[in-house]
Amino acid sequence: MQAGSIAAGASSLSTTAAAAAAADRPDAPKTVVVAVGGNALLKRGEELTMDNQLHNARQAAAAVRQLVEAGLRVCVTHGNGPQVGLLALQDPAARLDVLDAETEGQLGFILELELGNALRHHQVAALLTQVVVDPADPAFSKPTKHVGPRYSQEEAEQLAADKGWSVAPDGESFRRVVPSPLPRDIVEWRAIQMLLQAGVITVCCGGGGIPVAVQQGSGERYGVEAVVDKDEASALLGIRLQADWLLMLTDAEAIYDPSAWPKEERPIPSPARCSQLQSMPFASGSMAPKLAAACRFVAATGGRAAVGSIEDALRIVKGEAGTVIVPG
Repeated sequence: MQAGSIAAGASSLSTTAAAAAAADRPDAPKTVVVAVGGNALLKRGEELTMDNQLHNARQAAAAVRQLVEAGLRVCVTHGNGPQVGLLALQDPAARLDVLDAETEGQLGFILELELGNALRHHQVAALLTQVVVDPADPAFSKPTKHVGPRYSQEEAEQLAADKGWSVAPDGESFRRVVPSPLPRDIVEWRAIQMLLQAGVITVCCGGGGIPVAVQQGSGERYGVEAVVDKDEASALLGIRLQADWLLMLTDAEAIYDPSAWPKEERPIPSPARCSQLQSMPFASGSMAPKLAAACRFVAATGGRAAVGSIEDALRIVKGEAGTVIVPG
């Protein structure tokens, strides 16, 4: 390597180190983990096409841009339910952990592309992320995570018989369900932290990350067939990063009171305490997992979580939209 290249490399490293040190000052920017739901990247009823996903990623990037321009440090995670289910249909012999990695790369590229277009003067990086799970987690014997397209009950039962799937209701339709163990650790969280401290907008934990387990004795990691819940992985990431906010952005404007839903969309006012929300009868397959992840995050960090529309991201942080969740 030439002397000039060495000097340039050293300068780049010292700049990154200086940025990281500055990021840890008391006046450092607040960190926000933005969890973009699968329904925000592919709206209900939309065809799973690249054009639709790019269009929706562009809207997500516009929301993230508002947060960045407000001086916040942003880490973006995303769902993969429709995409991983479709890939499993196309290649039934493929392992779920490998399909998780494929979708994390695919959607990471789409978000990195549109975030880069929206924030021309910022660095954006997408990182394949491994998430450690417990192979003895009871979720492996009770699949609950919805993936793939929606079917009628008759179609779902036929697919279950033909392919050995587990299927379950999702609203008025049926979908395939797969194991969704709780995340125990995030392998690359320190690398993510370094990127954020250096001012890089980071896309990670896509689809809940790639599930791996740790071999007892050797400590070696190996892939596990499952799909980790994106909100649980995002909450754990937020805890590791000691983030200030966990924003769970979807196609709903707020958390709706389950006693009135679906006849009436009655938003629960902010701030809402975890004890209040946990006493309400939310559906196990939709809002309940988000609330469990949100309460885990706020209890561990003392920060705030929120559920709302992706277009309202900055307004949610300002307390003007969505439902904000606080400890207690």
